[in-house]
Amino acid sequence: MRTGARKQDTGADCRTMTRAFVIVLLTLCSCTTQEQLKEDKTVATETVQPAQPVQKEEVSVETAASFCAGYYAMVGQEWETAATFFKKALEGDPESEKILRYLIACYIQLNQNDNAVLYMTKLSDVDSKDFDVHYTLANIHEGEGRLDEAITEYERACRSQIDNVDKMVLANALYRLAHLYMTKNEPAKAIPCLKDIVKLAPPGDMSGLHTEIGMAYIEAGEYAKAREELETSEKLNPSLPVTRLYLAIAYDELGELDKAIAEANTFLEASPNEWPAHAFLAGLYAKAEKNEDANLHRGKAISLLQVRVAQGDSSTKEHITLARLLMAEDKKNDAVRIMELTANKSKTKEEAGEVHFMLANLYYETNHTGQVEKELREALKADPNFHEASNFLGYFFAERGEELDEAQRLVEEALKVQPENGAYLDSLGWVYYKRATEDKTDERMDMALEKLTEAAEVYPDPETYKHIGEIYYSQGRWEKAQEQWGMAVEEFQEYGDHPVIKRINEQL
Repeated sequence: MRTGARKQDTGADCRTMTRAFVIVLLTLCSCTTQEQLKEDKTVATETVQPAQPVQKEEVSVETAASFCAGYYAMVGQEWETAATFFKKALEGDPESEKILRYLIACYIQLNQNDNAVLYMTKLSDVDSKDFDVHYTLANIHEGEGRLDEAITEYERACRSQIDNVDKMVLANALYRLAHLYMTKNEPAKAIPCLKDIVKLAPPGDMSGLHTEIGMAYIEAGEYAKAREELETSEKLNPSLPVTRLYLAIAYDELGELDKAIAEANTFLEASPNEWPAHAFLAGLYAKAEKNEDANLHRGKAISLLQVRVAQGDSSTKEHITLARLLMAEDKKNDAVRIMELTANKSKTKEEAGEVHFMLANLYYETNHTGQVEKELREALKADPNFHEASNFLGYFFAERGEELDEAQRLVEEALKVQPENGAYLDSLGWVYYKRATEDKTDERMDMALEKLTEAAEVYPDPETYKHIGEIYYSQGRWEKAQEQWGMAVEEFQEYGDHPVIKRINEQL
């Protein structure tokens, strides 16, 4: 497949693809600390009750009467009437914390969150250090799906006066903030929040919290720190299965392959029906050149996924992963059928782009080239910034010597996003070569050779060496061509059945 990190083995592709599912498993496993934090929700009407502040100055009789009428209606749970009177009172005393808090409580009881947010924002301007105000406001924003606003208010809550805030409520605010950071793919911001919860030492099992810190470090690419947190979690609670799976990821990234395999197997002993773990372990065994074990676990992952597909419980990403696993088993036609089935289902724009891109790869691999351009254009229609699809379509045109102006534009668009991507540099070099053969210009041929050489330095790949060899061959530099082709075969012996290597061997 011609993806962004082209020509990795399919096992590695599957291993990468399943990590998202591996991480999701945390939500499927019981985590005492996490559940305690989630369950500790302060009731909104409690957080906005005033501490009976004294009025700063005398108010008018009309304002006082409106307040008393509102209070009387609120005691009788006549929330709409109470809100009307409190709004009238607020006109005479617009900065009264007491009136604002009662008015907010009424709107919360009426489920009028927009009005509650409006007056809570005014209250936060009056008292910017009030934890309860920011915390409640953040809860409302989060519940309404306004994640950026929720993050801002949780941040303000955690920076406010917290000396008298209940430890579990503060821990809940920090946990929610960390979760939102992770949702926004900002693990580096989530980690300090989670560590602050550890410092608060809330009651209960802390192993799950250390596991979440480890997971955040994995997402941040800090694998040594992830290992430290996960090993701490394992010591605190050896029976928490998901910690083992995260440890397997960390060990794999740190080059401790035997430990990674051991931890993944331990996880599967406790949770034998988790297909992401089987798929991940298959990739580890393939990396260790234990093909029999790799095939066993890949087969289990495929079987479990096929059951989910048959039951209608599977997601788009699961379909894509199943197709990748089937490709690794050389069951290309089965993979195509799965993705064609997925293409007919409703999905988000992002998912649609991924499905069309995967189909383009499958059609390319199965020599149904007439469908490749159509699927790639559909992928780019769903997501115009899909740089992998942009590169693939540009290379596809270059291979055929078609639409070379558009091919160059497409690849250059991809390189704007990832300027050091070896596959993209190779694509651009190949476009230059095709244009040079069309224009018969030495200058463009030199540009092609320079770009392909740069690609080989960034990401050595047999196809790139093949391309460099072909340029030398076209220039009559036979020895140089053989040198490049020989280098590809020598350095990539594990790709012995790769079609590119087969073609090189034929040329040699």
